[in-house]
Amino acid sequence: MTTTPQVETIERDVPAPMRDGVVLRADVWHPPADGLTPALLYRGPYDKRRMPMLDVLPASLAVAAGYTVVLQDSRGRFASDGDWQPVMWRQEALDTHDTVEWIATRPWCDGNVGMVGPSYLGIVQWVGAALRPPHLRAIAPAMCAVGDYDARATGGALRLDQLVSWAAVLMAPEWLRRRLADGDPPPRKTIEAIADCARNPRRAMEQLPLTDILDLEDFPPLLRDVLAGQTEIPDVHAEDIDIPTLSLSGWYDIYATATLGLHQDLTSRAGHHHLIMGSWAHLSSLLPIQGEMNFGLASSARFGGLAEQHLAFFDRYLRGAQRELPRVRYFLMGAGEWRTSARWPPPRAVTRRWYLRQGGILGNAPEREEPAAHYRYDPADPVPSHGGRVLNLGDLVPGPLAQNHLEHRPDVLSYTSEPLPETLDLAGPVRLVLSVESSAPDTDFTGKLLDVLPDGRALLVADGITRARHRHGPDTERPLTPGTVSTLRLDLGQTAWRLPAGHRLRIHVSSSNFPQYDRNLNTGGPIGQESVPVVAEQTVHHDPENLSWLELTMLHGTDTTAEGEQSA
Repeated sequence: MTTTPQVETIERDVPAPMRDGVVLRADVWHPPADGLTPALLYRGPYDKRRMPMLDVLPASLAVAAGYTVVLQDSRGRFASDGDWQPVMWRQEALDTHDTVEWIATRPWCDGNVGMVGPSYLGIVQWVGAALRPPHLRAIAPAMCAVGDYDARATGGALRLDQLVSWAAVLMAPEWLRRRLADGDPPPRKTIEAIADCARNPRRAMEQLPLTDILDLEDFPPLLRDVLAGQTEIPDVHAEDIDIPTLSLSGWYDIYATATLGLHQDLTSRAGHHHLIMGSWAHLSSLLPIQGEMNFGLASSARFGGLAEQHLAFFDRYLRGAQRELPRVRYFLMGAGEWRTSARWPPPRAVTRRWYLRQGGILGNAPEREEPAAHYRYDPADPVPSHGGRVLNLGDLVPGPLAQNHLEHRPDVLSYTSEPLPETLDLAGPVRLVLSVESSAPDTDFTGKLLDVLPDGRALLVADGITRARHRHGPDTERPLTPGTVSTLRLDLGQTAWRLPAGHRLRIHVSSSNFPQYDRNLNTGGPIGQESVPVVAEQTVHHDPENLSWLELTMLHGTDTTAEGEQSA
């Protein structure tokens, strides 16, 4: 076990002036030894006093390794001056650039600066790196998304639970505190509404229209701006990043698909990009238990060596140390082991299809006409979210939870394979292609991949959604034509999961996953502005002319040993 080292000096609330004169404040942790050191910067809106114990790389371990650590509050948050907005990525990019260059001029810095941290702390790394501060040498963003990578992953639907819970639970309390401290309290109804939303976010999310949720006097209209397409996105592309990166996520993280997409684009341009994918949900890498599965202590950040891998990365790119680093390190759930690979998906990965068939069969392609499956989707009674890639700020539990209870619903179609004759290791994308009809001009289709254990439990491995109007891309809207078969491609994300012999594959098809995603009211009208839902009659085809299938990425052969190390 690693002991907490003694830190010689901690400077509190050190002021850093930005280019517009606003002062941001940071705590600076100095290592015991004298002399110039490289610096690691953590900056975010959640109170710098809580940053030292971040699981990806605790500040104390970085200091013990000889780095000076800078923990900074974002503009308008906690100790920092200025005005805060819920979404201000252009400003965060400028503040990140200025902070990096301020650090490089400090008398204790050797001119080499790196950045580390998850979620919001990861996004500021990407947007700051895109401005190319001269002294920023490497970044390690974790569990975050930039550009349009997340929009592609959600199929045009809105991550309702994430937005509402984040605003009410994480951001609003400090906003309220500052207003009260400034002698400018918001209206009482605003305070009560925020408190009620934090206590019971699901009740708030059930409101229709969506634009009414947290639409309060004085409080920034985050959800309304998102629905109107007026929210600034962290617009970063692979070509904007010219420094080494260490991207980290978990298979049940809300940003897993986005993390993998950006990493793959980065590695197509340069070789100094690295990836770690664990078994975790968002900000849960300290835990071996995810959902109802215990993946073993080796899966956790502490026993899996997450901090040590970050330090090896920074030693190489900030200090020039000759450290061998795997390009990709991933945890194979169900096998209980870490593996390394030269790229993602691994070189041995191949794809295979299982077809949806009459009678709930998942198997070979049909050779003759088969009846379609039908169900009614009522937005007033949506399929409840249960596990998967959800945020744990509200009342949802992420991870691999059993979905058997949902199979009793008439609006959930289930397709199951025969028992597998040999071990199947999944490692890569999961896709579901559906040939569908709907009575509605716009509706949603959802899919889930399940591992059916010999005891009958059907654990959630991966899931996804596609909004029909966006079936040709997130920036394109095209209504459905009732009575016409359309092809929908559902991205169920990516995974690394072992199914032993005797397990079965199962697919769930439905039209809602609420409140993980907002409900489609089936009207074809503006999303978020309507309040009267319409029932949709849904049809899923599985005949030779209109096929529906599951496509899995799997490791070729039945190798059950860890792959050899692939070094950069």
